[in-house]
Amino acid sequence: MIKKVLTSIICLFFMACVKTEELFQPKRYTFSIDSVLTRNGLQSIPKDQNGLYHLKITVYGTSQSHRVIGKILVNGKEPYPNEKVNFESNLYWWLRQGDTVAIITKSYINYYTGQYTIVNLPPMINSKDVLVPTTNCCSYSGKGGEINTIIAPIREMIGDTMVLMASHSLSNKIIYTKIVIE
Repeated sequence: MIKKVLTSIICLFFMACVKTEELFQPKRYTFSIDSVLTRNGLQSIPKDQNGLYHLKITVYGTSQSHRVIGKILVNGKEPYPNEKVNFESNLYWWLRQGDTVAIITKSYINYYTGQYTIVNLPPMINSKDVLVPTTNCCSYSGKGGEINTIIAPIREMIGDTMVLMASHSLSNKIIYTKIVIE
């Protein structure tokens, strides 16, 4: 019994030991937006000599999502606990009352007849006017300090330049990247 208590106390002592330098070392935050990925997420969209991404969207459908990846580090290491980075864009679009939000179909194989069946459900209709941002609001750092957000411009934005802003409240840092929508 005494051996178990003594072992527990020794383990607690070693787990509580922290280098004094680590406690008082100021935190240096570095973060960046590293890439805007293609729709399939396998490669980066090209940048021109001015550092502008050129995002080509189709004229079909509404919003077309793309993932933006970056990194945040604290003193050159993966942050623990995870750090929150906020995102904002200069572009928005209106979803109007009465607009169709989604058309839902259900497909299944009928258990009794064995027939493949498709059922068209009533469309989802928007009930009020809503201003829709083209980016998600925030991201928490993951493995290796990776941060992600999704941007979703619409076809009416072709010819515009999206300015994507990332900010981190603890470091008071703000970074920007520009995306030309083509």
